[in-house]
Amino acid sequence: MTVLTLHAEQKRSPGFDDKRLHLLKATAKVFADVGYDGASMRRIAAEAELSLSGIYHYVSGKEELLYLIQYHTFDSLVTSLERCLEGVSDPRERLATAVRNHIRHFGENMHELKVCARDLETLEDEAYEAVRERRHAYFQAVHQIVGELAPQGVSTHHSWIATANLFGMLNWFYQWYDAGRSKVSFDDLAAEQTALFLDGYLAKEKTS
Repeated sequence: MTVLTLHAEQKRSPGFDDKRLHLLKATAKVFADVGYDGASMRRIAAEAELSLSGIYHYVSGKEELLYLIQYHTFDSLVTSLERCLEGVSDPRERLATAVRNHIRHFGENMHELKVCARDLETLEDEAYEAVRERRHAYFQAVHQIVGELAPQGVSTHHSWIATANLFGMLNWFYQWYDAGRSKVSFDDLAAEQTALFLDGYLAKEKTS
């Protein structure tokens, strides 16, 4: 199934794009709440406040919705990371900037984080490969920053593992973090996670 309409429809009017983004936001909430398999197009239409037939003006079906949510999420992350890093040269500050960008983005789009964490393997063929490429581009961008921090002589393999562990820490905060109840802001959480990654828990405690 070919669902790469994100590229084909880049010339759509701003009104169309805004309405489709609203649909993706509503769909992400439904997928996060009941899972991809448990979500019906009727429930998605109700959440988006669209008619069932109206959805098909924007997408071909549920699989395309999943593809667009994931592709848009990682494409936005790559773009925002590039923008945030402009003019930032210190390696530690670059890492802090990357973590802050990640936490802010997913803190404000928690449903999308859940969908991206759980449902990549649901996609198939061209849709899977397109999202995998964007995810890989984002991982590589952060991996490069982590590599800049490594002492001379440390292998790329070591920095790759460190980057994978960093994402393991960052991507699962949706399971315990509630922005509406937490006294910890997104930026404070990002600072804590950056310090934990860069200096370790015990090292941080010794300097407190």
